[in-house]
Amino acid sequence: MLPACHAQKLLNENISVSVRNQPVAQVLKLIEEQGKFAFSYNSDIVPGDSLVSVSVKSVSVKRVLEIMLQGKYLLREKGNYIIIQRAPKEKYYHITGQVLDFETKKEVDYASVYSKQQLVSDLTDDAGLFKLRFHDRTFPYTLTFSKIGYADTSIVVNSETDSGIKVFIYPKAIDLDTLVITNSEKSHFWLARLLVSSRLRAQSRNLSNFFIALPFQASLTPGLSTHGRLSPQITNKFSLNIYGGYTAGVNGVEIGGLFNISKKDARYLQMATTFNAVAGNFKGLQIVGIYNQIMDSLSGVQLSGAGGFVHGLVKGVQISGAGNFARGGIHGAQISSLGNISGKNMRGLQVAAVFNYAKNLKGVQIGMVNLSDTSSGYSIGFLNIVKKGSGQVSLYANELVPWNIAWKSGNSKLYNIFIVGSSMNIRHKANIFGFGFGHEFILNKNLKFNTEITHQSIYLGKWTNQPIVYRLQTGLDIKLSKQFSLNAGPSFSLFSSQQKEFKTDYQSFADKGFFRFKVGQNAQAWLGWQGGLSWNYRRF
Repeated sequence: MLPACHAQKLLNENISVSVRNQPVAQVLKLIEEQGKFAFSYNSDIVPGDSLVSVSVKSVSVKRVLEIMLQGKYLLREKGNYIIIQRAPKEKYYHITGQVLDFETKKEVDYASVYSKQQLVSDLTDDAGLFKLRFHDRTFPYTLTFSKIGYADTSIVVNSETDSGIKVFIYPKAIDLDTLVITNSEKSHFWLARLLVSSRLRAQSRNLSNFFIALPFQASLTPGLSTHGRLSPQITNKFSLNIYGGYTAGVNGVEIGGLFNISKKDARYLQMATTFNAVAGNFKGLQIVGIYNQIMDSLSGVQLSGAGGFVHGLVKGVQISGAGNFARGGIHGAQISSLGNISGKNMRGLQVAAVFNYAKNLKGVQIGMVNLSDTSSGYSIGFLNIVKKGSGQVSLYANELVPWNIAWKSGNSKLYNIFIVGSSMNIRHKANIFGFGFGHEFILNKNLKFNTEITHQSIYLGKWTNQPIVYRLQTGLDIKLSKQFSLNAGPSFSLFSSQQKEFKTDYQSFADKGFFRFKVGQNAQAWLGWQGGLSWNYRRF
């Protein structure tokens, strides 16, 4: 047996034909002369005197014959002959035709042709040709022709003899702004571009105004669906995608072996092992093994093994193994092991092991590093930075050591404190490193009251078993100018040390503070003081 490529050599040759109301026999003769081969057929089977009109350029012989003979014949090759035989009666039948521009009379490629009754569709090829396969013969059918830049056109097909039709569609003006928004953020988001064929995406764009709802669909991959190429135009109550599916949306339950892609809104439940992608709003529960993506808003819960992304507002909860991103803000919670990002207002809770970011914090952040542009909420972590928030550098003395520098960052509700201190005394050396939190009470525009809790480690000649001071200090902050203020007040310190002996020339802290008393075997407490000058590079 010859390989398939040789068996179809004649039928695959490209030819150009342009005739109007010419007998079939004469057109076949023209094709023979152009292709350098001969046809073999029974004149009782092929009506040679029937009139046909064909106008194509560089199209395969097989395609031209399908248009002329309306797909009712079996074509095969033998030597230098193409044999035309009566095709066996099929379960299906076909309607073929060509789509042309009304003004230029040129072929229109990538135009969508579909029947709303039968839910069958096709996309025209480079020569503007299409072929629709129908399951039954319940005529009449209405065929609709759609393409971006053209007005929708509908025709009525009354019988199989209407095949081989030519349809002219009219150009129309395009609303460019609407087109850009729709294609960039909805139907053509990057996951659709990655996994959906260009022909299926082109049809989806052409049929942007045609959507229907049905109870059920099943698909193997995008385009291989019980709804065929019209699956992106249909919203289903139940959708089962063996590998993955591309639908208009879901109004119930959607389950994907690998992925689900919804062109519009989805709600209630969407599950997949790799990713879920919704180009519109989602309401309900979205569960995935790796990644969830919603291009509009979320009202509900998004659970992701790796990450979750919502382009709009989240009214609910995002939970992921790695990170969450809500570009439109959060009215709820974000919980992840790595990090959370809220692009606008964050009203609720952000919890992450590493970092949180909110453009405008109006809730609570809990993480090692918490960042925000503005904040009227609470950031709880090792490092809390408010880009447009409050900042202060203080130089002060206390009963522990005479020289201390503290950096304070956050807002008046809750700010971080980082402390470095030293005695700078050769015979009574001590170096202090500390961290803490503070809250500021605003009494009036020139007077404030601070309350701070710090944890301070003291280096006394060796790094092991360093003494620790837990310190509660309060003080009045008196404004001197726009950027400088004086502060002073009492403190309470709890000193804990495993060291029994201290190195020569290092402090023992045996005589610090007032009203000293022991707390267990290795700890003591006292009342103390602090006072100094602060530079407010951003006022709390």
